[in-house]
Amino acid sequence: MSSIVHFIKAGGFVMYPLLLLSLTAVVVIVERLLAFRQLGGVAPGLLAETIQLCRARRFNDAIQACRSHTGPLAVSLAVVLEHRQQPTREVERRVEETGQDCFIRLERLLPILDTTTTVSPLLGLLGTIVGMIGTFNAIAAQTHRGNSDAVLSGVGEALYATATGLIIAVICFIAYNYFSARLRTITSSTEQAVTTLINELTELHHQDHAAGTRPAGEPSRAGTDKLSAISHQRSATAERALADS
Repeated sequence: MSSIVHFIKAGGFVMYPLLLLSLTAVVVIVERLLAFRQLGGVAPGLLAETIQLCRARRFNDAIQACRSHTGPLAVSLAVVLEHRQQPTREVERRVEETGQDCFIRLERLLPILDTTTTVSPLLGLLGTIVGMIGTFNAIAAQTHRGNSDAVLSGVGEALYATATGLIIAVICFIAYNYFSARLRTITSSTEQAVTTLINELTELHHQDHAAGTRPAGEPSRAGTDKLSAISHQRSATAERALADS
């Protein structure tokens, strides 16, 4: 413990903001790990299960299957199913609104890691420069006494801040890129799954239409033909009555 305290004091005043940055980075990394675990699931196998239920025309079961999972992919699939009767453009708009909310929650606090990656090496360099200035000011006093060890010790202590800043920057850089890569994967998986489900629902709609399924209130083809025959028969009867008269 005493060595840690000595390390912090040896780095100069910039070690205190660096310490604050390091603690903040640790809190953000842990919080983001928990957030991605809770909100960043891609629900493997959910798309295949949803498509299978849709082909069986079990749309309510498909919605329940999507609602039983968390993450933008499951939520977006549920939105598609709930608004499947609306035009494709309207469905895509609703999915975009829902997905943006999820992605914003996943991206939250990541700029802190990005900023820490940039600022911490600069603070470390500042601490080193300040320490080197103090060391060079002491060179004249130490040289005529023949005591060079104190000067070398001062140079070593001046580099503590740079080492600390670089360590913090490396850790934050790795964490930021990890979370960014996961966010890109989740985004692309969600977009691909939504497109696949919309195409599948469109194909099912075409199949139902080809099989003779029609909206309520629309007359069948047989009924239309019967009405046409009655109309022709009435027209022929009217023409004969005019001719006899």
